[in-house]
Amino acid sequence: MFKMLKLILLGIIIFGLIVCIFFNIAGSPKDKIINAYDAFIQSFDGAGLTSTWKLQGKRKYGIDNYVGSYVADYDNYSGTETIFGGTALHRKNGDHIKLKIKVLKETGNIKVIAKLGNKELTLIENTGEYNDTIYIDGMSYCLTIQAENFKGSIDIVAE
Repeated sequence: MFKMLKLILLGIIIFGLIVCIFFNIAGSPKDKIINAYDAFIQSFDGAGLTSTWKLQGKRKYGIDNYVGSYVADYDNYSGTETIFGGTALHRKNGDHIKLKIKVLKETGNIKVIAKLGNKELTLIENTGEYNDTIYIDGMSYCLTIQAENFKGSIDIVAE
């Protein structure tokens, strides 16, 4: 119910901004409107992240919700955890995130997924290492773990 109300409110605000830009009645430059919109959506920045107390492992944030470290030992875990991410159009701390991920599987299935706007990129499936930089400018981003009866460990460093 709250999500629906939030989406309706967001739609009304976006529609109002579009009308103001189209008819140029806002009286301020487009950059100011875009920055105001960016500030507004950043107020929902951590809303999609899994609460720290619900995580199976230990998360330590870096300079913002986009970066930090996460270490977990899973024992027959099934579920989804969203570890890092946000909704800013232009992240204040840069538009690239360097990821170092290591998954060691004993049993079950696991996927580490980067959600970039409307796209999903599977970084690791079941076991392995990922070491690369992803570009996040102009889109929402989150790093998610999906597990099914997974026993094993994961170590993530996002810089």
